[in-house]
Amino acid sequence: MPTCSVPRLATTRWRSVRSILAIALAITGFALTATAADWPNWRGPTYDGVSTETGLVEKWNPEGGEGSNLLWKRDDLGSRSTPIVMNGKLYVLTRDQPGTENEGEKVVCVDASSGKTIWEHRFNVYLSDVPDTRVAWSSVVGDPETGRVYAQGVCGYFCCLDGDSGKLVWEHSLHEELGLLSTYGGRTNFPIIHEDTVILNAVVIGWGDTPKWGLMAKPAHRFMGFDKATGELRWLSGTTLIPDDTTYSSPALATLAGHRAMVFGSGDGMVWAMQAGTGKPLWKFPLSRRGMNLSPVVGPDGRVYTGHSEENMVGNTMGAVVALDGTMVGAEEPNDLSGKELWIKYQEMVGKSSPVLVDGRLYAVSDTAKMHVYNAATGEILNRRPARLGRVMRGSLLYADGRIYACSEGGEWSVWKPTEEGVEKVDSVSLHGEQVDASPIVAGGRIYLTTGAAMYCIGNEESVKANSDHKAATPEPPPLTDKRVAQVQIVPWDVLLAPGEEQKYKVRLYNAKGQFLREAAPNKVSFGVSGPGNISKEGVYKAPATEKSDTALVLCEIEGISAEGRVRVIPPLPWSYDFEDGAEDVPLTWVGGRVRYVLRKSDDGNHYIAKPTELPTRPGAPTTKLGTRSQMWMGSPKLSNYTVQADVQLQEGVSGESTGGGRVPEGPPAAASAVKLPSVGLINSGYTFSLFGPNQEARIYSWGVDNKRTKAAEAMELTSGVWYSMKLKVTPNAEKKVAIVQAKVWPRDSAEPAEWTLEFEDEAPQLQGSPGLFGDAKEAEFFVDNLTVTPN
Repeated sequence: MPTCSVPRLATTRWRSVRSILAIALAITGFALTATAADWPNWRGPTYDGVSTETGLVEKWNPEGGEGSNLLWKRDDLGSRSTPIVMNGKLYVLTRDQPGTENEGEKVVCVDASSGKTIWEHRFNVYLSDVPDTRVAWSSVVGDPETGRVYAQGVCGYFCCLDGDSGKLVWEHSLHEELGLLSTYGGRTNFPIIHEDTVILNAVVIGWGDTPKWGLMAKPAHRFMGFDKATGELRWLSGTTLIPDDTTYSSPALATLAGHRAMVFGSGDGMVWAMQAGTGKPLWKFPLSRRGMNLSPVVGPDGRVYTGHSEENMVGNTMGAVVALDGTMVGAEEPNDLSGKELWIKYQEMVGKSSPVLVDGRLYAVSDTAKMHVYNAATGEILNRRPARLGRVMRGSLLYADGRIYACSEGGEWSVWKPTEEGVEKVDSVSLHGEQVDASPIVAGGRIYLTTGAAMYCIGNEESVKANSDHKAATPEPPPLTDKRVAQVQIVPWDVLLAPGEEQKYKVRLYNAKGQFLREAAPNKVSFGVSGPGNISKEGVYKAPATEKSDTALVLCEIEGISAEGRVRVIPPLPWSYDFEDGAEDVPLTWVGGRVRYVLRKSDDGNHYIAKPTELPTRPGAPTTKLGTRSQMWMGSPKLSNYTVQADVQLQEGVSGESTGGGRVPEGPPAAASAVKLPSVGLINSGYTFSLFGPNQEARIYSWGVDNKRTKAAEAMELTSGVWYSMKLKVTPNAEKKVAIVQAKVWPRDSAEPAEWTLEFEDEAPQLQGSPGLFGDAKEAEFFVDNLTVTPN
């Protein structure tokens, strides 16, 4: 591998940026191809914030007017999302109908040259604690091969759209299907595309609580690889169990020692590399005590550069910038996943803004908007006095046309030019305090910047003309030299079926470096089943005819290498759970159920489930309160038009003033409880009916923390130790595009009231969704019994 050196920059003459990048791209497995000037990933086609375009403008005026270099501006496209550009169209995520009862999230497609809207795809925010100000955290990713785009919402909604028309190709509700975590913090990661797979990641708490089932009931930062054409789940791979944090470190795709790899910072505080085709871990390096949020940069020699602003793993300092040898892929010991540190600079608080690597120099900005320039080979700081970009930095740097473009969180735009001593400012513009969380991008001679108040398109006729025939960088895979089968993948990896339903399986073959070889012919594969059901020689699994939920593993073997896929078999409604069937635990099929709920027996012999105030972590480790406020789902997100009912009992915590029991919509609550009570709720079709013990209130909602979104609430005196019956009914009307949401609660020993306690008509409806439970047991436990789900 070539070494990474830092040439001394002449002040009078610069080497051609295009020539430098062409060499680097060839080394790292990218090529300059005759495609349109696309920017299909938020960090660009080479995942590093670097563009090969030239002739860009240096100065502009956000007020517009003649000579301003402002081509267009859209006040209604303000967002925290970085846009992408593909085939002359710009795509961005943003809030839909903000501040109204119908607020949601949407993908907007506009003409990249004029800013004129072409189409929009709206979806709800539901079953999430994300505040409205953090909607559209992620960014759309485009697939130049098919022209399709992929978007992830803040609540786990994931969709594939036709890039020209906006027509929905497929969609998933991944928090209901797999257990994606959607929290108040709002951190939402970014999809990436590798060949024919679209890859997503999040903290996931699924179903299965033993090694046999993948320990999926315990949270971990996990990656999911989907067939980009059909949405089938091909593989799932996780990092360390029970991370202390979420993350939004977008993976960088790079070739490392012949492996096409994705490199990222994980929720466990480590830097990881995994094969992009299979999810197989290649190496990891412990760096931070909390989750990391930077998108790493991978150099032409396989060096990985990243940073963080949390506590370090060694010493008592915070923050670091590090260079790792990304080529150390089990060279000595196949099972050794230890990454190799080349240099590290502690107390550098580089935790939000991703750096750029150009000409042997690393340009990195601290959370306080100070830019240092590092010798990429040694870590030496070249500019002893950091460049001040503003006060706070969240967006990442853009390098193009020999300049660095940046915008601080406070709306301070600046352009910088590398010098012998570091950088010098070329231009700066104030956006008058507009909040900036997104990063600038460039495509077709135009620079695009999203602020919380607007989207700006910056350029002029000359800059557009200069890049009219620009050849954008696109990834090229490493050459396929090893055709021996070393890894087997059975697809789909996880599936939910009805009794008697069939599923056709495919088997995909990979070499040791994670390169796809071929799809195996069924007659070359030995199929089998561990658990109920049967599978044919052709790989068609048939679920058993059962009246109870069940699970199975579908097995395959070819050339001595095996793989397995997971199956849940769930019968149609009605369902009834009184927990008197002799089971030792809650149903294995519940997403987020095992670990978070436990089976109990009262003195009179009655069985019920309880949500403990502390949950187990790893063997021998202390318990944690992480997950005591959480959701659980019992079936398909396609279920519709049903009623959920259960008996619940709230326990009493330590007496004293209420802490609020988690984040709930603001408003005048009833008098606070003299004791600390938990909260418990039913979930139906994307709506939640909750008894908020600390607030002494009953409430139904779909997006609980948005004060303007449609909901209903009523003060209610709740008492610990009393069994209450709760009922939640959702009646969808697809023709009128509404949903009728009705809920009631009463003491179990009393007769059911005829009237509903709460109800509303939702004009931005959720028309389907999985039944489930919501609960917050940080303050005290709650119990659930006699849980039923019945058709309306």
